[in-house]
Amino acid sequence: MVELLISLAISAMLLTATMVATDACFKAYADATEQFSTHAATRMVTHRLLTLIRTNTAHGPLKSIAAHQVSIKDPSDITKVYTADIAAASISGNNITSPYIEMIDTKGVHLKIAYLSYKDSNNITRKELWLFSKPGTANEVSQPLLDSVNDCVFTSVRRKNSKGVWVLQRATMDLTVQPGQDNTLTIENGTVVPVRFYASTKPRKLDL
Repeated sequence: MVELLISLAISAMLLTATMVATDACFKAYADATEQFSTHAATRMVTHRLLTLIRTNTAHGPLKSIAAHQVSIKDPSDITKVYTADIAAASISGNNITSPYIEMIDTKGVHLKIAYLSYKDSNNITRKELWLFSKPGTANEVSQPLLDSVNDCVFTSVRRKNSKGVWVLQRATMDLTVQPGQDNTLTIENGTVVPVRFYASTKPRKLDL
C-alpha cells in the first residue's frame, strides 16, 4: 500500500511538471510570435517614416502648438467618425517635442503623422499612429499605421537656413508598441513585452 501511494505521488509530480512545462512552451511560443509580428510591422513603419522625413521639406512643428483634436473615420466602417486628441507641441531652446510631425512631400502634398488617442464605438480607448494626407481640407485622407501604441514622441531640432527661415535640422522618433495577445487558446496568454524603436534622421535638403 505504501509503495502504491509513493508511486501515485511520483506520478502526480511528473504530470504536474509536464503540464507546467507545456504551459510555459505555449506561452513562450505565443509571446515570440506576437513579438516578432509587432517588431516587423513597427520596423517597416519606422523605416517608411524616416524616409518621408529625409526626402521631404517644410517640416513642422517648429514652434509650440496647443493641443488640438482631429476627426477620423473608422477604417472598418467609414460611417463611424471619432474625435481624437493630439497633445501639445512644446519647445525648449531649439528642441521641439510633439506627438506628431508634418511635412510637404515631393508632389507638394501636406502630410501629417500623428499619435492619436480616442474612444471607439465600444467606448474603448485606442492609441494609434495615423497618417494624414492634406489634413484640415475637404480632400483629407487618413489611415492608421500602427495600433496598440503605448507612446510616440517626435523630437525636432530646428535651425535657421541661409534665408533666416526655421527649418528642421534633425528629427528623432521614440515609438513604443504593445504586442497583441494571442487568444487562440486561453493557455497561450503570456506576458508580452512592449517593443520600442528609437530612430533619428536628417532632411536631405537642409537649405530649403
